[in-house]
Amino acid sequence: MNNIIKYGSIAAIPLYNCSAHTPEEWSERDGVKRPIAGIIEMAYGITINLIYIPMIGVMIEKEQFKMSCFKIMSFLTLIDILALSVNSIITGFLSYHGAVYCTYPNLIYIAGMAGLGLWCCSCIIAMSLVTNRLLDLLCPSVGAFFFDGNRTFLVLTLPIIYGLYFVFFTTPIAFSSKYMTWFFDPLIFEGKTQEYANFPHFFNNILVVFFTCCLYVIFCCALGAKLKNVDGVSAAQKASKQIFFQSAMICAVNQIASVIYVSMNFIEVPFWLIVLGHVLWEMGHGAPAVIYLNFNKTIRNGVLRKIGIKKAKVNQSTNQPSGKITNVSTAN
Repeated sequence: MNNIIKYGSIAAIPLYNCSAHTPEEWSERDGVKRPIAGIIEMAYGITINLIYIPMIGVMIEKEQFKMSCFKIMSFLTLIDILALSVNSIITGFLSYHGAVYCTYPNLIYIAGMAGLGLWCCSCIIAMSLVTNRLLDLLCPSVGAFFFDGNRTFLVLTLPIIYGLYFVFFTTPIAFSSKYMTWFFDPLIFEGKTQEYANFPHFFNNILVVFFTCCLYVIFCCALGAKLKNVDGVSAAQKASKQIFFQSAMICAVNQIASVIYVSMNFIEVPFWLIVLGHVLWEMGHGAPAVIYLNFNKTIRNGVLRKIGIKKAKVNQSTNQPSGKITNVSTAN
């Protein structure tokens, strides 16, 4: 974004100058039309976003929204919806038409800024969520100090600022239908890959995501210790294993996608690995929808109630221990 302000337009940025060919010539020269992949990606993004909409409705209900974890989860879900609009819906459109950066430079540059900022923002929100749950388990007074009432919204300004930093001050990602993914190098000029390097993104993908996974491990251990005191050892052990499995899936998807994206922007990697990295990025923003429906009773029952499949229960409580544990573990 700072380069747009500096040069006056996207087309005037020297490293993004597409004047050597027409958009059609760029597509013929470097693009590959992928209609089937494009349709699948668009269908995936639209479907998951439609699933997310009633979930947000449940999360922002007064009974749930008074809990700090639901405030964080609803914001994370909103970010996931926006991110899927870039990495699945817009990506599918571009794949279908065999586009490269210079086919739709304005669209891809702006979408690339948004996609990068949303990914980095979601990483910090995920860290905030697991920190919130960890403090609630181990240090409730500290957790209350940071997250009680409207303080949660103040905490959530940090990931917003963090994401906006990547939007305004770092290199955006650019799409290539040849590789079916987004690179920092728009592949306009040969031998200039290093000039597009984004080292803050490297920091985010390696340190922030890894640290969040470490927090999840600590959370699972702390939760397992707490569950030992719950009546019914077998039930406690089952819940603990389920939560650990869910957390492990989330961390594995995000960590692998993060490492692949960092690697493919610095070294040459196989095509299948590039595609896997992009699919995992899509899953990182879309998988929580499936996880919420399968493992979070509060959200699942609320969604079924909203679509008329299940009737509302009178005096239903969301503060049951099992519900609270599920809310924690299934967050992205």
